[in-house]
Amino acid sequence: MRIHYRETGDGIEIVRCFGTDGKIELPGMIGGRPVTRAAAYAFSGRKDHEDEDVLVCETEEGRIFRQQEQLLAGEAVESVQFPDSMSEIGKYIFYGCRNLEELRFSDSLTEIGSGAFTGCRSLKRLEVRFLSGSRSCVPDILGDLWQRIDAAFYGPRGESHGAGEDDAYEKTAELVFPEHYEEAVENTPARLLFTQHHGSGNNYRQCFYNKEMDYRKYDDLFAVARAQDRVGVLADLIFGRLMYPAELARAAEESYEDYVRGHGEKVAVYLTDTGRMHALREMSRRELWTEAALEAAVERAAAERSPDRGGILSFLMNERHRLFPVRKEKYEL
Repeated sequence: MRIHYRETGDGIEIVRCFGTDGKIELPGMIGGRPVTRAAAYAFSGRKDHEDEDVLVCETEEGRIFRQQEQLLAGEAVESVQFPDSMSEIGKYIFYGCRNLEELRFSDSLTEIGSGAFTGCRSLKRLEVRFLSGSRSCVPDILGDLWQRIDAAFYGPRGESHGAGEDDAYEKTAELVFPEHYEEAVENTPARLLFTQHHGSGNNYRQCFYNKEMDYRKYDDLFAVARAQDRVGVLADLIFGRLMYPAELARAAEESYEDYVRGHGEKVAVYLTDTGRMHALREMSRRELWTEAALEAAVERAAAERSPDRGGILSFLMNERHRLFPVRKEKYEL
């Protein structure tokens, strides 16, 4: 990758990136100085002119594939990982990045320029590394986007774990923020327009206090989500909380479990269709299966007949045999 950058008082500012891969991982250091900022329009394809007062950093791989490289901006950007030293990104940095799906950063990122995510309609996942405390810019990002966004939070592993540098963090939370949108509805007789809200996403985006996640408020909104969101969204939300139960109260845990038991067939079919093996195993671990739900999942997995579903079908059939064995009838002559 080839990077255009500037030197600033506290480190390095990224201006532009060039390369062959839309999955971009920015370095933490350039020329012995930390990368702390990304300039306005850095990944946007709608920048009106290119900066000339820049320095250039190029990797060995970038030199080899120089002829194939392109400007990593606009529709060429698929995912971006910022280093832990990144503290600020400029205005309209991702303007028009319609294919951007994932963004990874740390809690060091505290300043986000206006319009940073304009047109980022495909962004669906945030991964946040918490280095100190539990505050982040996640609520600022969510406030600019209407679509469903999944957010994974990571914290440092304990020293006793013995993890290497590449495995220095462990997931502590997996959260779903559903979509929401507004619709202008006309009351013709009264000649009035009023706004109608759809989806629980706006409610879930309010589950932060001073940029910290309020897990109790998040869990209390489940009744709202049940009334407004599809079973797939609910299933992902539920198992995200059950499998990574950060500050999960027992009452909320029971509410999630009760939903799965009561809607077992729909939940099981969704998890099977989408290959959520970890969630299917969690259903077994928590004893959430009903016979009807397990039978529906087995039938769906068997009908799929795709190679990547073989493991799921085998698991489900084993669970059916274990939990609901067929009793052989005895006949006396």
